[in-house]
Amino acid sequence: MKKEILELLFHAGDFMSGEQISDALGVSRAAVWKHIKAIKEEGGSIEAQTNKGYRLTALPDVLKKEYIDLWTKEDHERIHYLQEIDSTNEYAKKMARDGAPDESVYIAELQTKGKGRLNRGWTAGIGEAIQMSVLLRPGFEPAKAPAITFAAALGVISAIRQVCGLEAKIKWPNDVVFGGKKLCGILTEMSSDMDQVEYIVCGMGLNVNQERFPPEIADKAVSLRMITGRRIDRVRLCAAMIDSVTSYFRKYILHGIDSIFDEYCSNSVIIGKEIRIVGGAETMTGLCEGFSKQGALIVRTAEGIREFLAGEVSVRGMEQYIES
Repeated sequence: MKKEILELLFHAGDFMSGEQISDALGVSRAAVWKHIKAIKEEGGSIEAQTNKGYRLTALPDVLKKEYIDLWTKEDHERIHYLQEIDSTNEYAKKMARDGAPDESVYIAELQTKGKGRLNRGWTAGIGEAIQMSVLLRPGFEPAKAPAITFAAALGVISAIRQVCGLEAKIKWPNDVVFGGKKLCGILTEMSSDMDQVEYIVCGMGLNVNQERFPPEIADKAVSLRMITGRRIDRVRLCAAMIDSVTSYFRKYILHGIDSIFDEYCSNSVIIGKEIRIVGGAETMTGLCEGFSKQGALIVRTAEGIREFLAGEVSVRGMEQYIES
């Protein structure tokens, strides 16, 4: 009932009387008030005026399916909200092993052990970020899995463009950046045998409403709020991310790398740039020539053209921060 009341108020765009709502849904006006009170208790803003009724002026800043559904272009049935979890990727992998279906989405308000590439930690406070993982069962061979990160990155920058009007860029292999600083990290993990992927979990952590970062990362990280100077509607942005990311996943899985490769390259922040490649005890510099269609980085070094896989190296800019 709460969802139905939300939908009525959201799409009305103006006042609706308690009588109109109760008649439309076949419930008492007392029941309507009970659910409106619950929405307000979660942080929603509903204006009430005598002889006019109720008007929704702001949704709660809570990434629950009932709020996200109001903004999505399609009904994503498999959205799961978690108030607090160690890691959405770890939780999604557990759900995958328990048989959870393709395109299940797990969103956390708070991660206590969020992680990035190379076992690096990642944290954000409640209401500051969008932290979610998507479970995929693509049914293809393991060699195609790395480019899932390409699709995710394109989905993230598309959602940012739609909601915030910003042109974020992609830093291979797993970052979305703006102005040389990191906006979003992407972590893709999989389970497979030699011939076929059992499942892929793609986690995304997007900096949204942070006003500052700790000194140790202040010169490397940025949030959408810091860029725009205004608080961002996380619910709307999360809905756009789910729509966009799943769309790019489907495009890649159904039509292959050629369907997204040129768009990925055109949004890269490192193609044509001098970069530093760090892997284990080895560090080298070179010119980024682009990427292979298997997801590898192609670099022209003093020793010639070399390819690097995402799990083997980190990439750092020579002039500004574009570090993985």
